[in-house]
Amino acid sequence: MNSKSVLVNLVVALPAESKPLRKWFQLKPVRHTKNVYQSEEELRLLVTGMGRNNVKQSFGRLGSGGTSSQFSLAWLNVGIAGHRELPVGETMIANKISCAESAKSVFPTPVLSGKNYGEVITVDEPELDYPQNAAYDMEASAFWNIASSNGALDLIQCCKLVSDNPCHGVENITTELIEEIFHAASEEIRQHVDILRELALKQQQLASDPIPYLEIASRIHLSVNQARQVRRLCQRFIALNRVRELENLLDVRYKKGRDFIHALHKALQSPCEKAAE
Repeated sequence: MNSKSVLVNLVVALPAESKPLRKWFQLKPVRHTKNVYQSEEELRLLVTGMGRNNVKQSFGRLGSGGTSSQFSLAWLNVGIAGHRELPVGETMIANKISCAESAKSVFPTPVLSGKNYGEVITVDEPELDYPQNAAYDMEASAFWNIASSNGALDLIQCCKLVSDNPCHGVENITTELIEEIFHAASEEIRQHVDILRELALKQQQLASDPIPYLEIASRIHLSVNQARQVRRLCQRFIALNRVRELENLLDVRYKKGRDFIHALHKALQSPCEKAAE
């Protein structure tokens, strides 16, 4: 992994859920690990097994056996779930994740786009009665608890694919049905991965010293306060997609940090320059 890439982690419970993902994203087994797969595009897949305890044990494998030691920025839990009202095959993005056993809830940041949003309730046994208008799974709350200690909260997301409901019970779930549901949702899952990768890249850029800052710091003596200001201002240019303007200011070759900071402030107060035709 290079400094300009990020690692997006997909987490599923079942081998049947992993099979379509491994095919789409060309994921290969990671040597000396169990149920961990990775692609050349910095996408990693963890197959945990069903239930919260299996999720906890499986996450421990990511820190051993030759998997990447780089900080993992983005996490996406994808998996089947029951739902009281949504039809089989529908997808739902979690805006609330609750643990039935502890009655604790978390609220993921709404960064993914989808047709349905709602609560995911994690239970320890398959839910047969669907008492609430929510998705029922067996892993999401454990996934969130562990992933939240390994990444930015807005880059931890959960998407559920409805596999059962009051009209189509859990006894009708088969490997073939799971693969069919995943194939139907393939484009949406790809979009979720792309969104998380893009957001993670932006966060990585903002969290690290921008290259323009490193360049100016090597040319001009900056006090501690000036260095802090220049770093923050460079990050603002990057976040606003105004890197070209920042590069133009670097070309001026300012001699004093004070003058460069003034120029940065002045540029940010002006409308974005139009690209030269």
